[in-house]
Amino acid sequence: MRLFLATDALDDVRWATERGLIDGVVLPDAALRSGLTPADSLAWLADFARAAAMPIFVTLNAASAELAADEAEQLGRVADNVVVQLPFADPYIPLMHRLASTGVKVASTFVGSASQAMLAARTGAAFIFVDVDRIDAAGADASSTLSHARRLLNSAASESDLVAVFPSPGTALAACALAGADAAVIGTAALRAMIAYPFTEQSLMDGARRPPQGERLRATSL
Repeated sequence: MRLFLATDALDDVRWATERGLIDGVVLPDAALRSGLTPADSLAWLADFARAAAMPIFVTLNAASAELAADEAEQLGRVADNVVVQLPFADPYIPLMHRLASTGVKVASTFVGSASQAMLAARTGAAFIFVDVDRIDAAGADASSTLSHARRLLNSAASESDLVAVFPSPGTALAACALAGADAAVIGTAALRAMIAYPFTEQSLMDGARRPPQGERLRATSL
């Protein structure tokens, strides 16, 4: 399973990249709003995409589908590794399909069911972002949604990637992978927390607890 880091901090990206932990970056919604002008925002995005050298997912600033078309086309052509995020909602679906048809990489967001994932794939979206955190918070089973979506995409021979959005680290993330998600969006704090393991930290702090070379450290030795 690939991991997409949710951040706009290049230091976070470098830290995770040096360890081979991530495969893409999902920028926060406000990432492009800090520029003084639209041109400044595009220039910042181009620099970020060049430095990160992996898929960069970016959200539009436009408040409506009518205003989104020009911005989406500009963003999608900033760099080859920029992916434009569009909500899976009726006003945006024609734009989603048109952009995908012209070679702009599109991620369909706010997908909440297997049937929506199937329809999003039909528009030509390269990535389908399933709202795992919101589905679980509503008391439903996000891993079941992903599993059904995977079966539908496979039956249609779809090449769209199924992405789990903000599963809790640990068991939920593993469940998403086992359900067939191609990737997951995760924050920097969650990624760092996944690395931590108390037994490792205890043994590294106390050299006497380190096992001889070739011998596995056993819990009973702690």
